[in-house]
Amino acid sequence: MTSSGPLPVGATAPDFTLRRTFEETVSLSDVLTRGPVVVAFYVFDFGNI
Repeated sequence: MTSSGPLPVGATAPDFTLRRTFEETVSLSDVLTRGPVVVAFYVFDFGNI
């Protein structure tokens, strides 16, 4: 999937899957079954700069 820029405010995000741990993944569609979701990315939060 290629990105064509940011989504407009209020748009539905496409489904994606990320690692939760080294052995486990989580997808947006799975988490949404429990209610609204806020996704935040922190670059270098646990690493050295």
